[in-house]
Amino acid sequence: MNPQFPEENDYPVEVSGWDSAENFFVEKTVLHWDEAEGKTVLLRCPLYEGTVVFLRLSQPTTQANNFPIAYRTKRIGAPDHRGLARVFLVQLRPRCEAEGSLNEALIEDQPFRG
Repeated sequence: MNPQFPEENDYPVEVSGWDSAENFFVEKTVLHWDEAEGKTVLLRCPLYEGTVVFLRLSQPTTQANNFPIAYRTKRIGAPDHRGLARVFLVQLRPRCEAEGSLNEALIEDQPFRG
């Protein structure tokens, strides 16, 4: 068991986006993923619910494509004594139109239809 990432479903990530003051930020943190809560991270940066953020795995993978993935903040908990707030995330996916062209809108938790 790794003391830095004690849970099996914890992954080191970089989270980036624009905070509630419209400043760009990048934070290194841990993505926790479980069936009950879904995906959560602890962040110091203040965010609004509904904000789009991007997560990228920090650890090198065997794949060459380690691209950021878009998420929407679903719920944000109150900051703890360290100033870290638990942020609940929902993955965003591109939505395709019936003709097969890519629509610029993003949808939540829908299977990709390409």
